[in-house]
This record gives sequence, structure tokens and C-alpha cells, in this order.
Amino acid sequence: MEETQVCEKCKYWTETGGTDSGLVGECHRNAPQPALIDAASAANIRYAVWPVTGDRNWCGKYEERPMASKELLARVAMIEKLEAERKAKAKTG
Repeated sequence: MEETQVCEKCKYWTETGGTDSGLVGECHRNAPQPALIDAASAANIRYAVWPVTGDRNWCGKYEERPMASKELLARVAMIEKLEAERKAKAKTG
């Protein structure tokens, strides 16, 4: 497993909160799994939950998260700025 192939960077992972030891989220790679709440009453409550993982966990089914549009535009703007600075230096130097 590569260091970059962790839950936090996977397209199936959704952050839900954090702890002192890192972020926590849900893995949406597979369908939610059945769970039971053992209620104090005689009735059990049934529901389904997504697996909860830490941001540095991994499972081997990693798929890279596509870059968000905002992040992509910021990177393009930075590259254009650096290129303009390089051209300006070339003209004066």
C-alpha cells in the first residue's frame, strides 16, 4: 500500500468528524451493513450503517478522489502566475 492510498484520499470516503488522533469518516465503497441497537426495552432497533474508518486507514480497494473544481482552478491560476513571472524575468534578464 502506498502512503497516499489512505481513506482520506479515496473517492468513497466521507469525513464525518474528528478526534484527537485524526479525522473519522464513512466508507461508501459498499452498501451500508445491518446493525442492531440493543435498547433497554424488549425491542431491538434495526438500522444500517456505513463502515466507519479513520483517515489514515486503508482497505486495498482505494480509488483516487477526483480533484475538486475549486482546487483545480486554484492550481491552474498558480501555474499561470508562475509562467507569467518566468516570462517577465526572461524579458528583463
